[in-house]
Amino acid sequence: MPHGHFKIRLIRLKRVALLILMIFAGIGMFREAQAAGPTTPVDIPPFMSPPEKVVLPPATAALSPDGLRAAWVAADKKSVLSATRATFNSEWGAQNRLLTTRGVVHKIVFSPDGHSIAYENQRTWLDNGTANDTWEFICIYDIATRQISYVDPSFDFDSDPQWSADSQQISFTRKVDGLPDAHLDKPVVRLALGAWQPPALRPGESFTMASVIGAQFLYAPTPSADGSAIAYISREAKTRNVYFLRLGEAARVLASYPNDEGQDMADPPAVSKNGGAVAYIHGGRINKQGDAPNPTAMPDMPQREVWIIGTAGDAPRLLGTGTGVMFTPEDKYVLWHSSGNIMRAALIWENGRLLGVGRPQEFLTGGHAGLQFSPDGSKIAYERGKGVEVYDFATKTEVVIPHGNDIDLGPIWSPDGAQLAFRREPTDSPELIQNSCGQSRYCGPVIDKQPWAIWTVSVADLQHPKQIWQAKPGTGSVFYEMDQAYAPGTNGAQMFWSSNGRIGFSWEGDGWRHLYSVPAAGGPATLLTPGHGEVEYAAPSIDGKSMIYATNIGDPGRRHISEVSFAGGPVRVLTSGEGDQWTPVPLAGDKVAYVDTDFAHPETVAVRDPNGATQIAEFPKTPASFPSALLVKPQLVDFPASDGQISHGQLFVPIRPSGCAIIFSHGGNRRQMLPGFHYMDAYQYLYEMNQYLASRGCVVLSVEYRGSIMRGYEYRNKPGWGFADNSQILDCVGGAKYLMARKDVDAKRGVGIYGLSWGGYMTAEALALHSDIFTVGFDMAGVHITSDAEGMKKSAVGEINGWSSPVFLAQGDDDMNVNFNDGTSLARALQVKRPNVEFRQQVLPGQTHDLYLTYEQLVEIYTEGSDWLISHLATK
Repeated sequence: MPHGHFKIRLIRLKRVALLILMIFAGIGMFREAQAAGPTTPVDIPPFMSPPEKVVLPPATAALSPDGLRAAWVAADKKSVLSATRATFNSEWGAQNRLLTTRGVVHKIVFSPDGHSIAYENQRTWLDNGTANDTWEFICIYDIATRQISYVDPSFDFDSDPQWSADSQQISFTRKVDGLPDAHLDKPVVRLALGAWQPPALRPGESFTMASVIGAQFLYAPTPSADGSAIAYISREAKTRNVYFLRLGEAARVLASYPNDEGQDMADPPAVSKNGGAVAYIHGGRINKQGDAPNPTAMPDMPQREVWIIGTAGDAPRLLGTGTGVMFTPEDKYVLWHSSGNIMRAALIWENGRLLGVGRPQEFLTGGHAGLQFSPDGSKIAYERGKGVEVYDFATKTEVVIPHGNDIDLGPIWSPDGAQLAFRREPTDSPELIQNSCGQSRYCGPVIDKQPWAIWTVSVADLQHPKQIWQAKPGTGSVFYEMDQAYAPGTNGAQMFWSSNGRIGFSWEGDGWRHLYSVPAAGGPATLLTPGHGEVEYAAPSIDGKSMIYATNIGDPGRRHISEVSFAGGPVRVLTSGEGDQWTPVPLAGDKVAYVDTDFAHPETVAVRDPNGATQIAEFPKTPASFPSALLVKPQLVDFPASDGQISHGQLFVPIRPSGCAIIFSHGGNRRQMLPGFHYMDAYQYLYEMNQYLASRGCVVLSVEYRGSIMRGYEYRNKPGWGFADNSQILDCVGGAKYLMARKDVDAKRGVGIYGLSWGGYMTAEALALHSDIFTVGFDMAGVHITSDAEGMKKSAVGEINGWSSPVFLAQGDDDMNVNFNDGTSLARALQVKRPNVEFRQQVLPGQTHDLYLTYEQLVEIYTEGSDWLISHLATK
């Protein structure tokens, strides 16, 4: 046998032995993890694939300076493979994968010391499967630490990396359409694992951005079906925790992810019927390329994972990839969405303790949404296509409820499982006058001459549904959903079937989103929640006799919790005061869990008993470094917009004003800020940034511009918003003039403005149209372009000729809400058309829309943005 062949066989034998050892090690790790306790998730190692065969590096491979390592782009174009050899003349060993990244890898170049490679990383934004925008970064991969870093990432197109002789500098070409190419030199920043620490207090700070943003943010609690327990997830600085609370017991940690790896856990967890297990999602939502967010540039691309953990002290088990996890009513299976299908795994129980989980299997194929099990668990209803379908577990059949050319949505079961109710809306109707004439603009009243309706159908005969109620023409003719995503115990339901034969739902027929109920047999609707204000989310009580809901009725700028019978009658107020309470979760014994907070104390989970006494859960705990005593109490204010209409907002008055004034514009645009911590993660962090700016002497006005929610149909649908006529800028200009008239503001400095998403659009518009008033801006992930020429006339790019104020533009390049090209277009327009404008740009590769996936990056971008605003508003 030739010597080379014998050597290859020996290598293969060694690898088989190593594979066997690793399999047994993996089994040992799993057994140790089961005995180790519940706080550290353990990924069960899969059986490894056979070792890669020896493949010669392609002729195009890059070689290290000593010739002992080769690196080349794999066939998938997003992975880098490598092989090594002992000497220059010896054979190459088996290939291995160095990294996999989003996008496409080009032009690999080794550093002169051979410790790193640089490469071009081209990214793409897909629109309906078609690549229509590209940008490119220069990346560095450190071979020893397996860490990827980006060289001065920007909205521009960077290419052609070249190393300095000492391996400490990278030069590259930066291209901006309309400008000559620039050749830049940047120092190489090699990251050290765990090296970042929150910055210390600086001169002029009473507290740091890190200390205020490091407080806990609580996602809404999810109850068990019997109401005996809840689970909830908290983001606490670098750590994300899964908590479990059984009534009568202390809250405890089930699973903890402490390393700030940037994997989101915003999806609601699921709790088994009796609280014996909790399932949850680890990882952010998948982008159009099929990738999960990767803000820390891990060389092994993360996935969106589904985990399950027993609550009796077990270790978490990995079920697979996906989202939308739920338990069947009798806890026989756990289900989740994966790649457009429904997966399931059987559960093994003993005396209420989870003993094991079966192999995941495909359960239902094709797109299914809004899954709702029948009370006995024998059937499941869901949305698919334009209709509602019912799957029967016994017969393994799917039946479509006839719907003609209409759309059926939101199925719910009667308590006895004999009937279904659902919402029917028109489709392809020529009568529809919704805002459909373009991207993000007002096109007339949101009404339909064929209003939405409630239908029911007998489960014994699914072919003959009947209408039991229909909305009136005009206001409320188009269904306006509650924010049930923030009330996960309802599984997203928009209607509720009571135990006494009524169906509860929301409707804005009187101009406000209120709760109503109608007899299941049909009849007139009864208004349950009168008053100026709206219901934001709701859930039925455990006994099915009442609805418990969060609302701003009676307190327009806040959220409180009330209860009302399905039959109507007096409203029972459960919470009130100057704080906020949201996401009510009905529990056994007429108890209610909810999130409680105010302006100075971050969120906690409270459990209220029928007599009104409340108990605060032991976890999460507010950090000792959190500056509660240094936060200012925001004032709810009204002020005139520049066209004379009344606008609203929250005013932050600093303890020691410096004369600085700043407008904050929220995103959405269908949002409302609160005079305290917020129920949406991004808006909590922005509230904390407002507090930080106030701590540095700036009077901050958070503007609740027209188009904002919770103030009725008319305010939410004011004419001319967005790319139609940008009427919302009138509220921001009015807010700026309101600030400049204050004695604690130095009007000569002008006003700063900042915001994220739609708030970024408002920021850019304010600077483009009113640089005489707004003298500096911080634009995060702003909406800057529209799909048609008419709308572009009301975009910052289309109105850029009057822009003279400095701007800081920032965006994550994995933004799934705003096309990254919105940032690219504005950056290019500023550099080409307004070269004298002071312009700073910051791109965060792998970050999503809200820029919050890692604590480190959130602290840094918010601190830098605050410094930018304050430094430009300082006394001149």
